[in-house]
Amino acid sequence: LAKGAPEKLILQTSHYWDAEGNRQPLTEEMKKTLDDRMLELAVDAIRMLALCTYESDIEGDELPADGLTLVGILGIRDEVRPEAIEAIAEVQDAGVQIVMITGDRRETAVAIAKDAGLLQRPNELVWTSAELAEMSDEQVKLELHKLRVVARALPMDKSRLVRLAQEMNLVVGMTGDGVNDSPALKKADVGFAMGSGTEVAKEAGDIVILDDNFLSIKQAILYGRTIYNSICKFIVFQLTINFAAITICFIGALFGTDMPLTVVQILWVNIIMDTFAAMAMASLPPNPEVMRDKPRPRDEFIITPAMARTLFTCGTAMVVVLLGMLFRWTILQGGLTVEQLTVFFSTFVFLQFWNMFNAKGFETRHSVFTCLGGCREFFLILAAIGVGQVLIVEF
Repeated sequence: LAKGAPEKLILQTSHYWDAEGNRQPLTEEMKKTLDDRMLELAVDAIRMLALCTYESDIEGDELPADGLTLVGILGIRDEVRPEAIEAIAEVQDAGVQIVMITGDRRETAVAIAKDAGLLQRPNELVWTSAELAEMSDEQVKLELHKLRVVARALPMDKSRLVRLAQEMNLVVGMTGDGVNDSPALKKADVGFAMGSGTEVAKEAGDIVILDDNFLSIKQAILYGRTIYNSICKFIVFQLTINFAAITICFIGALFGTDMPLTVVQILWVNIIMDTFAAMAMASLPPNPEVMRDKPRPRDEFIITPAMARTLFTCGTAMVVVLLGMLFRWTILQGGLTVEQLTVFFSTFVFLQFWNMFNAKGFETRHSVFTCLGGCREFFLILAAIGVGQVLIVEF
């Protein structure tokens, strides 16, 4: 018994089983009729599988070059999920290139890719495994950015494309479900194994997509970018406090006070900076706007120009306000009282509320006060800081 790609098995087929179970010769005219019908089905995004028999035992791993008997050709159509079409569009808008690598024949793969929204422009490329094998690595690299579909793909095609993309300094995610996909899943920067796949593939992958849905890959990208942005927000918040605190303590001595902030006060600020800020930034819900950002280069420094601008402007504003208070009290009024130092400390702490909002929204395209829904934990942490500050000052 043999099964496989119809256009390949038919070349090795000499007979067919008729409706009565009799073995009849399969003429070249019949093969041409079958091929025309298969092309019609392939254009309708129908996958096909040929079933054949062989009268004798098959020796070795190769099918005989002739003498197969055709049982029939099955047509299977998997409808593209509507949510997958939307997810593909969002991922493409996020700057991610999607390539469908499939064992289907070219016509079927093209039809499915068009239904899914992968093929939209005339210059986008569709290759077969045979065409890919004839191309040099440099030729593939030159055209890789336009590639959308690889049809009749072999397992080694996946590994080769991963290797070439990584040589171009691209970050590569690869999906797979079979044992043969394991090398590509392991080699990729992120391997997405299917939940219905083999255990070998799941072990080789980094993420298991339990529902086998492309929407889950889109969600993985969304949450990955959200986590990265949360780290950046925490860094902006923390470095702004550090910049302000160090500058004030350094310049404060010039105004006649050895320590504008005491050790205990700096400890409380450090708790706000390290613990509460991390919890606040981690509690923020995913912002769909991150899917409109372009992917970051591998070698991009974690402090981006936008982060540096926010850090400098917010830090400078805090320093100006706080040093203005010190200047007025020490130079114009002759010294600092305990009450004035308390006001100074409280002002510094409550400026962190403003700082936290700036850090929360430094990457947004709108006001920092938009998208406040779902930020309950964020506001609870702000309230905890406020209550803690009042208790420290009063008691």
